[in-house]
Amino acid sequence: MKNYLNLLYILLLTAVFSCRSSKELIYINDVKPNETIPGLSTKVTEHVLEPGDILYVSIKSTNADVNMLYNPESTMEAGSGQSYMKFTTPSGAYLYGFEIDKSGEVKLPMLGKLKVIGKTQSGAEEIVQKKADETLTDAIVKVKLLNFKITVMGEVRNPGVYYNYNNSINLLEALAMASGNTDYATIKDVVVVRPTAEGNKTFMLDMSSKDIYMSEAFYLHPNDNVIVRPDKHKNVELNGQAYSLFLSSTSVLVTVLGFLLVLKPF
Repeated sequence: MKNYLNLLYILLLTAVFSCRSSKELIYINDVKPNETIPGLSTKVTEHVLEPGDILYVSIKSTNADVNMLYNPESTMEAGSGQSYMKFTTPSGAYLYGFEIDKSGEVKLPMLGKLKVIGKTQSGAEEIVQKKADETLTDAIVKVKLLNFKITVMGEVRNPGVYYNYNNSINLLEALAMASGNTDYATIKDVVVVRPTAEGNKTFMLDMSSKDIYMSEAFYLHPNDNVIVRPDKHKNVELNGQAYSLFLSSTSVLVTVLGFLLVLKPF
């Protein structure tokens, strides 16, 4: 009986200390109604191209024959109307995209090698457009980044590697792609790890505060890692479940034993 009471006491303590306020899981909970929150421009954080980046490059004109010369891969499946889909997978981007080499150049059909390292996506588009205008009078150029991937892990519902096909993506969008955080997450301590030429740079963000909009890590870069840490009470909560199961089993056992003692003849 004493052991039973001790287990009950432990369970009660676990329940008390593992309780969390719902406010601990609310993003940006310090805003006021109709408040304008300052933030960084997406242009400030636009990715600068580097060796290893893979680009989608389209050079189109009104001449179908010219299009085939400048876009041989894009026009191979033009009849299906779905040729663009082969660029929207990691393997497709690797096979059909144009990779920036170690010297910072991208090699394009008919145009040759163009140096785009250190340029943004829009800057690279201007370089390709200028080169295409030397031989074409009505060229329309599009340049997109194909290998914009981010990794979201930790206390999220669907951790994994996610590819972004927009010009930018912010931290809230990345967490939404991973189906949001779990009930064990601490949103006050989200880590972003960003590879740089000098090494991996880390950022600590409090997602409950509007200040995240001013962090240079709010807009993610290709190959960023987002790590949502567990709350400090996670182990207590998980152990509480084990204690609860053990206590339930013990309760059943004590009840059965008591019933058998009642039925036992003297």
